[in-house]
Amino acid sequence: MPNNTTARRRREPGLAIKHLKGDYSLARSYWLHTVLLGWGTSWLGIYAIQKVGEHHAARHASMTLLVYLCVALLITAWSLAGAWMSAMKSLFGRGGRFWAILAMLSLAFGAVGTMREYIELRPALREHWAIARGEQPAEDFEVVLLEEGRVVSYTGGVNEGASRVLDQVIADAPRVTTVRLESPGGWMREGERMAAVIRRYGLSTRVDTECHSACTVAFLAGIDRTLGEGAVLGFHRGRAPGQNAKGESEAHDAEVYAKAGLPQAFIRRVLETPHDDIWTPSRRELLKAGVLTR
Repeated sequence: MPNNTTARRRREPGLAIKHLKGDYSLARSYWLHTVLLGWGTSWLGIYAIQKVGEHHAARHASMTLLVYLCVALLITAWSLAGAWMSAMKSLFGRGGRFWAILAMLSLAFGAVGTMREYIELRPALREHWAIARGEQPAEDFEVVLLEEGRVVSYTGGVNEGASRVLDQVIADAPRVTTVRLESPGGWMREGERMAAVIRRYGLSTRVDTECHSACTVAFLAGIDRTLGEGAVLGFHRGRAPGQNAKGESEAHDAEVYAKAGLPQAFIRRVLETPHDDIWTPSRRELLKAGVLTR
């Protein structure tokens, strides 16, 4: 039979329960279990979302964000509740009333701030939920071979899976030299992946009708870039899912267009164009900026 010491050790609550009961010191409960844990959770969550967004589809990034927010909310509730209990014990029994009152005020403001943030996030959360369920930014795309296998025609939105399908069609067409694009745009990251495919095969790009937003990123990957009579290229500032104003997507867009070799004056004009608007430069402007090769 186990001795009394072993039995007591087995019955002793773990860290999670002890924190909730306020058994730890105020300093540990507040600074370690609340402040530092909150910072760490935020950093890890942002890092995970960024990495998923870079290498996977938008819906996977939205799934990661939603899971992170649920986990972060549970951790925040646990840490605030336990720190509050520890502050209460310090206030009425363990001494240190001044620090206990300060901690309780800070925790109260923190709880209100967290509730406010989640309330303000509701529109963004609805959008991320729709994306996580598979919603795409534009109509379905189609990739077909034309002109006896020398031209790959891409029409439709720059949606999830566009780069993969484009890669498959090009790989099965040894005579292809040109990718013809017709798209209202879509996911910026997918446009970058399409650009990587076009660049890897060393192909030219052509637009006979229109190519907007993320489509322009794919267009800029062509060795020879041409625009048909009456066709237009449309540029604007990108927008991350759930984002309504300028933000981190602006810096990302600037980097993407700079890597494509566009001059800073042209990039500034793109970033000055709101996401819900479109800028269609003239042929002269496109030639001057190096968007078109001829």
